[in-house]
Amino acid sequence: MLDDKADKILIIRLSAIGDVIHSLPTAYAIRQKYPNAQIDWLVEDKAFPLVNMNPYLDNAIILPRKKWKKEIKDKGIIHTIKEFWSFYKMMRNKNYDISLDLHGLFKSSFSAFLIKADLRMGPADGRELSQFFYQAKIDLKDSKLHKVERSLQLAGALGANTELVNYGLKITPVVKSRVSRLFEMEKINHNKRLIILNPFTTWESKNWFLERYFGLADELIEEGHYVIFTGSNSDKEAIEKYDGKKDSYSNLAGKTDLQELTEIYNRADLYIGGDTGPTHLAAAVGLKVIALMGPTDPDTHGPYGEGHTVIQDNSLKCIRCWDEQCSRNMQCMKSITVNQVMRIARKKLDKMKLEDGVNESN
Repeated sequence: MLDDKADKILIIRLSAIGDVIHSLPTAYAIRQKYPNAQIDWLVEDKAFPLVNMNPYLDNAIILPRKKWKKEIKDKGIIHTIKEFWSFYKMMRNKNYDISLDLHGLFKSSFSAFLIKADLRMGPADGRELSQFFYQAKIDLKDSKLHKVERSLQLAGALGANTELVNYGLKITPVVKSRVSRLFEMEKINHNKRLIILNPFTTWESKNWFLERYFGLADELIEEGHYVIFTGSNSDKEAIEKYDGKKDSYSNLAGKTDLQELTEIYNRADLYIGGDTGPTHLAAAVGLKVIALMGPTDPDTHGPYGEGHTVIQDNSLKCIRCWDEQCSRNMQCMKSITVNQVMRIARKKLDKMKLEDGVNESN
């Protein structure tokens, strides 16, 4: 039986960015159940900026695994082991009443074990022997839930109401100001529809083809829209090969942090990309998404919420194969055409125009 008066709660969801985004609504749900508790979140450094935006948390704490890996090479294993134990000693001294592991892997469950909350909770179907480190194993109603719903069901084990999905992505005035300056520097045209194209993912097999993104950009620009390419710093050079109308697009790959990217998506009208963290970030801020998917499952990993469209060729036998490297000549992504994506984009943009007309008449 859970104690409704728990004073300190630790949520654990370490990586990747997309999965952390899917887990963010649990902070709001738990906060509603425990309004006066200290609620902290343990996360790895890459997704830390998003967790740190959440107003329903007291502290976002980085698990410095990346730093430890580097220190083993630079300072040796003895130094790194000392750093490791020092970190977990600090975490144990926080005296958490409950830890909730949303991740369900060895690295997250072992962290929970070392932190030694009074009650360690995690998914009964956790992998890599993670369930052996929990004191309470949470059974899920359905094995095939969307990641957002899965995380919320885990939070429901704490008695939280999980009906309302609130990501808690609070954008500060400072971040808004930085993005405004970036838009001014890039001469982004606010009078046109802003269309986000995010060409790259972390898996080669999930990537649509860059030349098709460029063809899509050409058509969107021809129809009077402004295109913004987003991505990581490693994507910047490839996107720079695009040779469109200079005053009708910007390449912002590598020019923003995650908080700035959140505000950019908040200002845009439509997002097009594969199954990757930025796609889920776009959906989380309410931006309409067209997701181009092949090896992964839209039911569990597609953009969450209403108004989004997933393009996936379900006639292929190899669809949803979950292979990071494709051995079938990328048939699932080849089957998605520029015309197909453009047709859906037009429908969404036409609907926005109609809705704008209705709002203006009111």
